[in-house]
Amino acid sequence: MGHRERVWMYYTEEEMLGALERATDTINLLTASCTEYTRGFNDCFALLVEYDLELRGTSKARDVVTGSWDSVKDWCLQLARKGYSVESYLQYCNYEIVKDKRPKIGDIAYYEGGMINNGDFWISTNEENTGVYNRMMKKFYERKIPIIARPLRS
Repeated sequence: MGHRERVWMYYTEEEMLGALERATDTINLLTASCTEYTRGFNDCFALLVEYDLELRGTSKARDVVTGSWDSVKDWCLQLARKGYSVESYLQYCNYEIVKDKRPKIGDIAYYEGGMINNGDFWISTNEENTGVYNRMMKKFYERKIPIIARPLRS
């Protein structure tokens, strides 16, 4: 595959940052409208789904896990019951698994929940119902994060 073909497979940083900003605003508004952290509504999964929706205009992310769940572990168990691992689920949603562990802006990650790279930090939500926050500093090489994935153009 030539360089030109490969470039068109990915979104630009501007597209990803715009989608991330809109998704963050939506999750923060949802969080402000409720009194408690609600899985599937204003949790890390909801942030990832909203980011995917803002980026693509449509999203398959909610197709697999449709009910409620009590924890990240329970969400993973529901994925498994439908025949998916976290990696195969991300591939189903049209993300490329980043094998070299070198994240870029707009990448998503699975590390005890979902996170998105905003360039400086991995952002996520927390159970204190405070909205989106900087969960941890992004590193050049992320050896502790088991799964990093990059959105591919649909």
